[in-house]
Amino acid sequence: MPGCACTVSGRLLYCLRMAYKILMLGPQGSGKCTQATILSKKLRVPALSMGQLLRDEVGTGSELGAEIDRIINKEGKLVPDTMALEVLRRRLSKPDVAEGYVLDGYPRNAAQYSVFAQLDTPTHAVLIDVPFEESMARLLKRAQTEGRVDDTQELIRTRLQIYENETKPILEEYRSQGLLREVDGVGTVEEIARRVSDALGV
Repeated sequence: MPGCACTVSGRLLYCLRMAYKILMLGPQGSGKCTQATILSKKLRVPALSMGQLLRDEVGTGSELGAEIDRIINKEGKLVPDTMALEVLRRRLSKPDVAEGYVLDGYPRNAAQYSVFAQLDTPTHAVLIDVPFEESMARLLKRAQTEGRVDDTQELIRTRLQIYENETKPILEEYRSQGLLREVDGVGTVEEIARRVSDALGV
């Protein structure tokens, strides 16, 4: 694995860098995407998000991308977990993730957790923890400022409830493995970024 060059007593040695494979988890409105981007720049590893990976695959014009486009844009359905995993597998096979990555918002449920476990083993899972009502307030504000007329209070509450029911159980799995780092997600972007760095020791 590439590392930093170090000189000791006139000899050139190589200090291996740890490969950070970090999952950034949290409810919608927690700011995990923003924190994933900040952390990836600090660690000098790619920031990945499943949504962007799917869009990128569609943009390649591949057979898989065409199938994803049909499911999402023509049928309005969610991509099957096995298909999403294949997109992620392809991305993780590229050389720029050799020293790690920060993956935003995946896995989201037990099924995704199970299939991802067959692909790779994270070094850390960071939970950006935000109270339910705080997430609601942020998402409602975002819907108003960005003109998302379909983001009603009822729909936002439903999405957050899905997180409570489906994502929280996999947090327990990472906690039991000693991989989970919990960070208070209330505060400024800079304050939360410092908490993330402190939690990871980076």
